[in-house]
Amino acid sequence: MKVMRKGLMGLALLLFCMVLPGCAREEEERPGKIEIHFFYNEPCASCDGTKDFYRVVKEELGDVSDRYPYEIYPHNVFQASAAMDRDRELGKLGYSQEVIGSLTYPVMTVNGKAYLGMDSISQSLREAYLTAGEDLFVYDRGVFDPCRKQTLKELLGSYRLEKGSSSVVYFYRTVCEECVRTEEVIGSLPETVTVEGASYPQQVVRINTRSGRNDEVIQAFFAMYGVPEEEQMVPIVFTARGYLAGYEAISAGLLRELEAGAGLGMEYPE
Repeated sequence: MKVMRKGLMGLALLLFCMVLPGCAREEEERPGKIEIHFFYNEPCASCDGTKDFYRVVKEELGDVSDRYPYEIYPHNVFQASAAMDRDRELGKLGYSQEVIGSLTYPVMTVNGKAYLGMDSISQSLREAYLTAGEDLFVYDRGVFDPCRKQTLKELLGSYRLEKGSSSVVYFYRTVCEECVRTEEVIGSLPETVTVEGASYPQQVVRINTRSGRNDEVIQAFFAMYGVPEEEQMVPIVFTARGYLAGYEAISAGLLRELEAGAGLGMEYPE
């Protein structure tokens, strides 16, 4: 009887909680693929407004397209239904109707960010795709919402420092050749580091500067550490004692710094 009573009380509490505002949380939907929306304006019935775009997709994603699932959604905004799709998609990114009405085409959106013009699309597609893949399928961060207001502390909330560890914060970009070389150095760090006879787990916090609002995060680190403009770059790593900017400095000095205790007591900017 006591077991049944406890079960009924739990069910009642659950039902009560579900009707309270803000008590029940809806799970954030996680898309199963990267959505690439391409908006163009083509009134000519015999013209293909997507030809150049698909050429860029083939050139930029050809060798990495199997890393993450994606789908392309073309929208000819000359048609009313596609214009409505544009208004809805760009509206989610914070664009006003006035701004939307003044845009020139083509426009691409990927993972909460918009890219205007074919030059921008060509230069950004590969990185946008790889960054979206990391966010959605590697780190499970979901689609970036540019309209969501977050403090620096909240932005760093998904990059938690492990207590009792030696920690470094590594900023990178997915298409940066020097970052690719640096990743080999970062990946070869030992699982533990010994400092004055004591062993500590070695933590690497990886932050892609092109993900979400991480450009603001790295600027906060630059300010906290007083990094001069000529050294404000990626790749760059921060420790509790300082920073190492560029592949050469990181490859030559990071492990030595960690073995000297530079990763102990790491704190984030506020």
